[in-house]
Amino acid sequence: MVVGVTPRFLAKGARSKGRKAYFRKFMPQFQQWALMKDMLNKLVLEQRVETTLPKAKELQQYAEELVFLAKKHTAYHDSQVESMLTSPEARQILYERMLPRYQDRAFHFTRVVNMFRYRFRDTAQLSLIEYIDRPGELRPANPVGAARVQHVAQEFLATRRGRRRHLNEMERILGKPGEPPLDAGVLDRCRLEVLKSSGTPLKFPEPEESEIAKTAAAVATEKSEAAEANEAVEAAHDRPVHAAAAA
Repeated sequence: MVVGVTPRFLAKGARSKGRKAYFRKFMPQFQQWALMKDMLNKLVLEQRVETTLPKAKELQQYAEELVFLAKKHTAYHDSQVESMLTSPEARQILYERMLPRYQDRAFHFTRVVNMFRYRFRDTAQLSLIEYIDRPGELRPANPVGAARVQHVAQEFLATRRGRRRHLNEMERILGKPGEPPLDAGVLDRCRLEVLKSSGTPLKFPEPEESEIAKTAAAVATEKSEAAEANEAVEAAHDRPVHAAAAA
């Protein structure tokens, strides 16, 4: 039996700011948006907030969109960020600490953890919401960027299960142009294990020459061409002299 998707299961975007139906409604609209802004400002300042589970899930979409808008770094998006945060200290932390931290991460900047604990006065279910990729987080997040490549290489070389699990991703990493951020010995081992696991030789891209090497090669070519041209000019000047002496 296929159950139809009702609107109450749909996650609305954060841009409507509670003005649409089917948001989690805790209080009147003007009070709820003020509450969300205060909680969002506290989350940026402290990087972790303990609250009830429905409020944490409601706050998560604003926390995600805050970093998404700040990474755009335009005047329009900066004005939206300024309208969502209530203190200059939070804006400073966002732009100076959090944007460099999430430069390689496209989304999923937050984590909501159900604590399976209830508040005494009203038995509300409690939870934690925090920003990831920082010291003191509840558990390490999945790495991205160069850290992801190093993690895959470590798992790939550790066990046979890791080689089966990360074979396709390692083939994609080795097939990309340029050298991956790995040591020469680790890179050679990865290539050998990929060759043994796949059974067919892979065409790895040639390492790109650096700008210094290209400049040095161009200068050496120019010098050799200039030397050949000078030799040709000297030979042309010497020919009539030798011919006259022979006559």
